[in-house]
Amino acid sequence: MSKLALLAKQRLEGKSKGLAGLSLADSATRLPSKLSLLAKSREGKGILGGALNVSDKPSLGPKLIKKKGVLPTSVPKVAAPIELPSVVESSQTRRRRRIRPSSSENREKGSESISKDPPSATAQEPSPMDELLRVLLTVETRSLQNKPICETSVALLSTKRAYPNVEESQNKLRKLADNIFLAFTNNDPNIAKAKANFNRPSPDDKVLEAQKQAFELDLKKLSLKEGTVEKRSGTATPVITETKPFVKLDLATELSKYVQPHKSFVVIGHVDAGKSTLMGRILYDTGTVDAKTVNKLVREAEKSGKGSFALAWLLDQTTEERSRGVTIDICSTTFKTDNIIFTAIDAPGHKDFVPQMISGVSQADIALLVVDSINGEFEAGFVMDGQTKEHTLLAKSLGIEQVCIAINKLDKEDWSQARFEDIKTQLTLFLTSKDVGFHEEKLHFVPISGLSGTNVVKNDRSTPEFAWYNGPTLIGCLEDIKIPESHISSLDELLSEELNLSIGEIVEILSSEFRVQGKVSLGMIQAGETVRFNPTNDCLQVQALSVQAKGEPVAVRGQIVQLSFKTGQLKNKSIDDLAVGDLILNLESAVRLVSSFEASIVTFHMDKPLLVGTPFVLFRNNASVSARISKIILIANSKRKKMHLVSQQEAKVEIEIVGDRLFPVAEFSKNKALGRVVLRKEGATIAAGTVQSLQNVA
Repeated sequence: MSKLALLAKQRLEGKSKGLAGLSLADSATRLPSKLSLLAKSREGKGILGGALNVSDKPSLGPKLIKKKGVLPTSVPKVAAPIELPSVVESSQTRRRRRIRPSSSENREKGSESISKDPPSATAQEPSPMDELLRVLLTVETRSLQNKPICETSVALLSTKRAYPNVEESQNKLRKLADNIFLAFTNNDPNIAKAKANFNRPSPDDKVLEAQKQAFELDLKKLSLKEGTVEKRSGTATPVITETKPFVKLDLATELSKYVQPHKSFVVIGHVDAGKSTLMGRILYDTGTVDAKTVNKLVREAEKSGKGSFALAWLLDQTTEERSRGVTIDICSTTFKTDNIIFTAIDAPGHKDFVPQMISGVSQADIALLVVDSINGEFEAGFVMDGQTKEHTLLAKSLGIEQVCIAINKLDKEDWSQARFEDIKTQLTLFLTSKDVGFHEEKLHFVPISGLSGTNVVKNDRSTPEFAWYNGPTLIGCLEDIKIPESHISSLDELLSEELNLSIGEIVEILSSEFRVQGKVSLGMIQAGETVRFNPTNDCLQVQALSVQAKGEPVAVRGQIVQLSFKTGQLKNKSIDDLAVGDLILNLESAVRLVSSFEASIVTFHMDKPLLVGTPFVLFRNNASVSARISKIILIANSKRKKMHLVSQQEAKVEIEIVGDRLFPVAEFSKNKALGRVVLRKEGATIAAGTVQSLQNVA
């Protein structure tokens, strides 16, 4: 007989004897658990309508020894016990499914036990086990009536929504009553509220509607009357407060310091002509740089194998410039002689750095053209499309009238007078030609040797081969050149001029302060004044002013100054919007921003025709912007209207600025400094001219 059959036999014998002899060792059954009761209720038989027969329940818990008339001590008292259901499946019915007798004897015993009707729960006296089950069900019901600690963690359906038939819901183990649990997500009030919210406009709809109303309101306030536009309501117009100088000066007394004229010159010429070395020699011979500094540079240059570049390193101070042996960016310095104050600007000679050279020329009064007199080197820089021609052409186009030509390295040609005269003749013919336009009386030729210093600052006449020259030294020639703008005739003249300063350099000192450098072309400026930046239209107060690295209360026309400003006064709190070439003007300045203007230009040598709409780079002083010719109004000596320009033509054209950034210019008749323009395309200067009239003025 199998173990399962033996177990069934023992249970049948134990049932007939009752629970009196039940012990923990005689049976493997346990008390019914809450989980088993729930499982049986889900099979479709409720427990809330009748009584429960103890003999029909399997014992799934620990085995108990029955003691007559004694209840468990852990059973709590209840006020109104729940009647147990009478439809719970009996243990005998469960045995019919589970137990299969292995012999005829067992089948007979099984059939007898099955055929017997179970005792009625109402006719039999309740046993202690019945009381225990009542208590368990009472505790279970009370636990359902306790709300959870976290209400949001319960999302049960309402009884009426889950079971429309109330009578059917009564047969379930757990009655989901509305007074016990609330359906937080799917009850009727929440659904109605959600539907109402969806019918209302969304937050995005509200924002779009507000923007639409604001736009329509501003559109109604626009006036079509000529020259009048109503201001937007609610928009605060920035109030520009004009400030006074920090120090009250007697300008007549202060300007007496500027009785000594001030001149500025830019050093131009082909690459490797000796420009930086010449500048170093001038600074050393005038006492601006001491011998200790020069000796230190000589040792450093000899270690690098470039001993002849020692004087050039006085101005070429970056690692890249010293390693390559060429000047990359402009460098300005100031020195004094007995008669005048000079500001020297060393410009690069390589064709890749022509924009930097233009920036240097725009700050100078005189052009110092340096040419290499060595046989073959002069021809490479002048005849064979070198930078000598382009530099002089740009200088003339940007307003330079006086040119001092230094014929350098003549000592390598044994101070040959014939070589000097040959170079002088070729340069004179070119510079006075119609293409360039210099006057011969404004051209000054000086033979020098920049490396040895002969005839630069002084000429001791100790070289016999150089006895044929009786002219002035290079510095003497620069002193003799007359510049009308270099001398201030009267205070009234200076005060009547509008401030005009073109920015040549922008340096951020701290996160809250920046400095700009540029030449004062017109007027004067004092520390503490409020000035306007164009085209950004920022109004800032001058915090500090310095000339020649020395703090000064005022700067006047012709001087190169450094101005300090606070970054916080800028609109965007950043210097990113500022650019080299921007203007610093008075608050009431007449300079305007334009997107197009009419100009009278002269074209130079061009490999390709300049078509209408072809982009190029437009220079005004040291400012550059992308532009194009939008219309050819007139071509000199041409009766036919054309859509392109070729070399050596004079024309009146309409130039359009490309991009959103406006360009500050002025008519040449009113402001010569802001009225000259230069056109460059594909690395070559193709045209230059003057501004005749402004269009699309902002």
